[in-house]
Amino acid sequence: MNNKEEKGTVKYWLFQAHSSLFRLRDALRVGALSTFELRAHKGKVKKGDKAIIWQTGKGAGCYALATIVGNPSEMAVPGPELPFYKKPPSFGLRVPLQIEYNLWNRPITSSMLPELAAFKDFNAGLPGMNYVATEAQYRELENLARQLDLVNEPEAAYEIVSRVEHPFNLILYGPPGTGKTYLTANYALSIIEGRPLDELALENRQELRRRFNEYVQTGRVAFVTFHQSFSYEDFVEGIKPYTLNEEVHYRVENGIFKIMCRDAHRSVMETVYRHYPAGEPTLEFNQVYNAFLDYLKEEEVDSFEGEQKSRIILHRILPFGDLSLRQPKSFAVLPIRKKNLQLMYQRFETAEQIEATGGDLRPIIGDADPSLYWSVFLELKKFEMNYILNQDEENGQNGETPPLKLDEYGMPFELPLVPEHILTQCNKYVLIIDEINRGNIPSIFGELITLLEDDKRDGRSEATTVILPYSKELFSVPPNLFVIGTMNTTDRSTESLDIALRRRFAFRAVPARPDLIPKLASGPQAAGVDLKRMLEAINRRLELLIGEDYQIGHAYFLDVQDLDSLKATFERHIIPLLQEYFFNDYGKIGLVLGREFVREKNPHPGTSAFADFDHPYAGEFSEKRVYELRAMEELEEVAFIRIYDEGYEG
Repeated sequence: MNNKEEKGTVKYWLFQAHSSLFRLRDALRVGALSTFELRAHKGKVKKGDKAIIWQTGKGAGCYALATIVGNPSEMAVPGPELPFYKKPPSFGLRVPLQIEYNLWNRPITSSMLPELAAFKDFNAGLPGMNYVATEAQYRELENLARQLDLVNEPEAAYEIVSRVEHPFNLILYGPPGTGKTYLTANYALSIIEGRPLDELALENRQELRRRFNEYVQTGRVAFVTFHQSFSYEDFVEGIKPYTLNEEVHYRVENGIFKIMCRDAHRSVMETVYRHYPAGEPTLEFNQVYNAFLDYLKEEEVDSFEGEQKSRIILHRILPFGDLSLRQPKSFAVLPIRKKNLQLMYQRFETAEQIEATGGDLRPIIGDADPSLYWSVFLELKKFEMNYILNQDEENGQNGETPPLKLDEYGMPFELPLVPEHILTQCNKYVLIIDEINRGNIPSIFGELITLLEDDKRDGRSEATTVILPYSKELFSVPPNLFVIGTMNTTDRSTESLDIALRRRFAFRAVPARPDLIPKLASGPQAAGVDLKRMLEAINRRLELLIGEDYQIGHAYFLDVQDLDSLKATFERHIIPLLQEYFFNDYGKIGLVLGREFVREKNPHPGTSAFADFDHPYAGEFSEKRVYELRAMEELEEVAFIRIYDEGYEG
């Protein structure tokens, strides 16, 4: 009887998450919280119990009330929750939750709790994750939520964003002053933290920059600016001199791109190892296959067994582990891809399993000849049996296998095929390239431009590896490195932007946004000048004269507060830009700004325009109008207002 009562009794719990480890508010905001880690009371928490979801640390308070909808079980952190962890916990005991009251935007803090006896022994704020609570505490919080009308949240606020998608290679392009470099920080945080750009735009800029700088310091974000002198040796690797004992020596030094690739590669491998303990086929393949290739070379194997006891001729072993084979009565040489063999190895443990599928390998190898792959696979599995037996003998029958071949950083040369659910849990790395179009792209990227493609990255289906020219190391681009470039559309070097770069990058326009000035600037007006209308008029005229690529961004006007700062902005930024756009044709600048800024330059009276010389077009030249800019100190607010309101009477 007591056991039945115990089984049916609803218990109440306090579940806590520290703000520095898990962004509870953000997870609740997008409806991503569906489980909670269980470290204490493991045998007591059960389906049907109630939980108070509390955040400790910064912004402490009750952010949700929930029902436990399943018994505790060993599980990985669900995908939607992963972006909100600073460091996701490993596979462990968790309980599924159903959020009953989502208080993400108005949490109940300790100061709001009623002064009742129920909260005298409330454990909120104590170190730890799971504590006992009481029904009285839960009901009081529930009543307080209802009284404050915290339950009726708009549906839009709970839109579930399970994953934020970004292209691996992205270029932000637009006119000067539109905030392209400014936005790279938002994009980097969106990629690393898995948060929408719209959500990040609402954050305090100082807090956003603080997190961005932390990622820079930890090596997950790097920033570089391309210029005409930037080279492959600076970006990837190069031979650099150094002195030792007053003698000059040379060594290969890694560039920022290679450093970022190595760090990102290491993160992927750590995640893979965490999910696949030693001995899983995904991690063993390279080890077995490398030994298999050594066997083919040492034993001088020249053929494999084919169908009906025929022989398949091994033509040669290709770079990076691929093979070339041919049928005995044919001179056509066909490639056998290592990646396809790896897929077969991971999917089928024996040849009988392939026969059970009817021998259909098309989902793996496409239109390639299945008999060739069948022959190599059979030979590989035969070799594997002997290989394992030999390893058991060498290791005293304990089943241990020698380590994988590692590179100079202690990582395997090549990633296994990485499943998508594992890739989402890897740390993301972001390389920001400012002014990407100012560098010589073919010279800087060299042969690595191909490796940037999505399917050519390591761990993907068409992964490609190259040998670097100086270090002679195998090199590939990992699947968790994102490249963000910025490009100024008014820079005339964009016209000759490398086509290979265009094909491998996604492009996203960052246009001028005069409508943002009232929202972001110190004020919508300065000395009576409507900054938004003024910029709209300027850009409208620029588009008519030279096209939409040649506009002026809103960022120049965000710090304008008075007439003096407006004049300074025009003198330092706007006028020089217009001079560059129109090649110092002040007449066209006058069409944009008006006669208040540009005046006709009259020749000195009583003097001849030219020297005493006969020229057939001297008369036309003398009638040519010449313009000049007015001195900025002569201008008043009326001049700026008349840019957009020609009839204004000051």
